[in-house]
Amino acid sequence: MPNINDYLDWRGDLTIAASPFNEVDNLILAMLSFIDYSGIVSPDPLDAPVKLSECYARFRERFPEGEDFGEVIPAFVNDTFAKAAASVRFRDTYAAAFRNIHNEEEVVQFSAVTFILPDDSLFVAYRGTDDTLLGWREDFHLSFSHPVKSQELAAEYLCETASYYSGPIRVGGHSKGGNLAVYAAAYAPRVIADRIVQVWSNDGPGFIREIIESPEFAAAQERVTTIVPQSSVIGMLLGHNGRYEVIESTVKNGLMQHDPFSWQVLGPRFSHLDELSPEGKRHNEVLAEWLDGIPAEERRKFTETIFGLLESTGAKTVSDLSLNDPVAFASKAAAMIRQYATLDKDAKDNVYLLMRRLAEANMKAR
Repeated sequence: MPNINDYLDWRGDLTIAASPFNEVDNLILAMLSFIDYSGIVSPDPLDAPVKLSECYARFRERFPEGEDFGEVIPAFVNDTFAKAAASVRFRDTYAAAFRNIHNEEEVVQFSAVTFILPDDSLFVAYRGTDDTLLGWREDFHLSFSHPVKSQELAAEYLCETASYYSGPIRVGGHSKGGNLAVYAAAYAPRVIADRIVQVWSNDGPGFIREIIESPEFAAAQERVTTIVPQSSVIGMLLGHNGRYEVIESTVKNGLMQHDPFSWQVLGPRFSHLDELSPEGKRHNEVLAEWLDGIPAEERRKFTETIFGLLESTGAKTVSDLSLNDPVAFASKAAAMIRQYATLDKDAKDNVYLLMRRLAEANMKAR
């Protein structure tokens, strides 16, 4: 069955005027936020936006073989960029205000870009988690901190770009990018919120209770669409608004279904299902029980301990952990074991307790 790249092959000759913007288009632009537009698209919204076809031409000058996204981001994003830039549907779309921030001290991995479509509407796209351990550490912060720095930056970015460009606004992202899209839309001032016509979270993690119970979050929900594959893991983390669209993925492993190139497309929409698979329902139950039983301070300690162990190997990215090289990974694992031995009893107990609770929740849901 076809995915978003096949969609561009088969329907890329249809303009937005001929066939209205849809949920598949949303995922395409969300994935294009993973492209590094540094030196191609200015971070300043006052500077001239760049046509997507020109963005791609400059991108290929910089990355003749395509960008290396590491272990986490599918390399197919390069193909999506090529197909979108050549298509009638997107080649006259412009990109503006590219931001890319990595700050280890503040624990922030944030990137966003604004697409201006031929109908003058905006799609504000937030990048999801990249290959860096910094990005994954910030993801864990979502479970105990409110707000995380990237959420604050996402809200600021939406306000800034919307003030420079007129027209209806769509907001979206994949993975953490979906979380940022929902947060930014929920906390946008009224003058901007009134222009937002749709918000997409594409298998993005949810929010802690303080956000879900806020009046801002509740007011934004009528415009939010949460999309998850049938056995979603990432999209089942934390809380949503209780509503989500379930779509079909071609892979069976729930974690691997996070790959948007496994999501099946039927014409201008995804292949929708009536409900989560039994495995997806179990993931939902297990993760909810595990997180509900863990105080925020324990989540924080667990995060600091786990990432302290990972970073003790000298790794900066998931790729650096050499997961696909057994010999190199064994060396990294040995470094983590040595670091674990130096932890105090409280840190070791915290890791053991949380892993035991996860195993117990998993057994109960079987």
